[in-house]
Amino acid sequence: MSWWKRFLRTPHATPATDSDHDVPESPEATGGSIELRQGTAEYEHFITLAELEQGNLVHGAEHLAELLRYTPGNPEWLALAEQYRARVGRPADAELLPIGEQRYYASEALRSWLMAREERLPEAVDLLLQVIDVAPGTDYLNAWALGWLEPAGALERLDPALQMRLFSRVIQATPEAREASVRQLTAARRWAALAGRVTPSPDLAAQWPMLHIGLLRRAACFEQALALADLASAERDWHLAVARGLLLRQQGRAAEADIAFSLAVRQQPEEISAYLEAGDTWLEQRGWAQASGWYEQVLARQPEHDWAQPSLDYCQWRASGDDARLQRVIDAARAGNERAYQLWFLAAGAPPEPSDASANVLRQIREKLLEGAFSGSANDRISLRTSSLEAPSNTLAIALELAAHGLTGCTVEVTTEAIAHPDPRQPLGPVDHLLWRYEGDQPRPALPPPGERVSAMIAGLAAQPYARSNWAQASHVAAGLGEDEALQVLACLVHPPAVPDRSTPALVWLTRVQTAAAQVLAQLDGGWEGSRRSALLLSALFGPTDWTTVAAIRALTTLAQEEPAHALAIHTAFDQLERQRPDAGYCCWLEPLYECWQQLPLLADHEREALQGKLAELHGAEEESA
Repeated sequence: MSWWKRFLRTPHATPATDSDHDVPESPEATGGSIELRQGTAEYEHFITLAELEQGNLVHGAEHLAELLRYTPGNPEWLALAEQYRARVGRPADAELLPIGEQRYYASEALRSWLMAREERLPEAVDLLLQVIDVAPGTDYLNAWALGWLEPAGALERLDPALQMRLFSRVIQATPEAREASVRQLTAARRWAALAGRVTPSPDLAAQWPMLHIGLLRRAACFEQALALADLASAERDWHLAVARGLLLRQQGRAAEADIAFSLAVRQQPEEISAYLEAGDTWLEQRGWAQASGWYEQVLARQPEHDWAQPSLDYCQWRASGDDARLQRVIDAARAGNERAYQLWFLAAGAPPEPSDASANVLRQIREKLLEGAFSGSANDRISLRTSSLEAPSNTLAIALELAAHGLTGCTVEVTTEAIAHPDPRQPLGPVDHLLWRYEGDQPRPALPPPGERVSAMIAGLAAQPYARSNWAQASHVAAGLGEDEALQVLACLVHPPAVPDRSTPALVWLTRVQTAAAQVLAQLDGGWEGSRRSALLLSALFGPTDWTTVAAIRALTTLAQEEPAHALAIHTAFDQLERQRPDAGYCCWLEPLYECWQQLPLLADHEREALQGKLAELHGAEEESA
């Protein structure tokens, strides 16, 4: 498949065009209001539609393939594909996608879809698996192949070797259950049900149980997977021993998983993956000594192993508090070690904390509270004076911290010397729901408090260790919300649940709460234009300047990465927000905006460089004013 890899299209690759016709003019060029930009779903959709209308089907099919790459299961786009198919004879792929010297994975994926629509199922699956080998991060398997194979008799049309290839790729593409979004977990369970129809050939019978157990584990079908593992003999098979250990690990049963991995090590002591899995199992359960022991065994065999070494340093830092160990992890992360970067992220424990002047005052208040030197009492009024208006969440955080130390009912009043332009007390763009309203300099939440159920769900998310899997966990909360509860999630941004205990600083807690709430909002529904999630997230993004703006920026950035079809809309929103940059004073959302904006998948190199320059300029200005 080397010829595939030479011709992977990038999001900014220039589309092939026919020499005998021009690309249709964009709405922007003809006076319309839509921005068309190469490397976006909007661009591909426009060309696909225009070429269908003009009858330029071969050229249009190229753009249709690129369009489906963004969201293969989009019903509107699949309906377009059906229109293309209806306009040609059979085989449709031969007419729409003539094979040339350059073959792109998106076009070959569309070819496989056309084959499947013509009942050429084994050929379609084989080709789609070749696509997945080249582009493993795509969603074609869940969006297309699963539906092809679920009907009675469909899977059975594939020969045993092709079935094994299929489920091997499915497992590679499927995250562990606790890291899976609602959509991913639903797909995993459908695949697991489909796997029950597999009857492996004798030469593949030994391989299949491990694959099946792995798929059941990812689908959170733990009891079924354990029963299957018990039927097989882990005592004699390294693969099954590891499969059992991984299954127990996902259930949080570290001691039992350790026994399974130890069995695997006895069977194949030279295979270090079992040592690493055992170490990672204990690390997840905060068993620092046990994890260290496993990593040390790896390092005795392979000194400076790029997974084991930062993992050992992290465990020893956790166990001893020796910051030199953490610094080794950070240094390795900066040198490009992906495992070290994961652990550095885990060590941070929370999103970056705010750095407003009032936030620094709160840090001093917390120190005095912990030392017993704070002289205030319940129901006190605390007055702050700032040179410029700061985020209203500062007052929320101070009240949360005081309440966590028993000083309930305290109010915080802020006096501001100057108000920037545009006025940060006013929305910075169109909003459906206002989060804050002001009485002079004093902010007040503009939404009523959320109900206890929603508040408890957001608190549960905020209490989780800060990790990349938080996004997936938020999707499960979003899926369980009632129709009237989405707005209550937005209200959690300005009515946060109480700090769980004094060991958690209010600055950390409030940032976690606002991050969790924004992640839930981002996954309320699908699509973007006219969606519930766009209305609520943009209300936070364009509302009065606050840390809630920052939470929306971060959630929108992750959404653009997870669903690139919406990246242009999010880029446009960020551009609109930046145009409201204040003319003076500190702005809490500006640095996060420039940091996150760079991560949008549609940007060209020169655009990222420009954002890096703005960020450097901002840092320079802050250093001068310090």
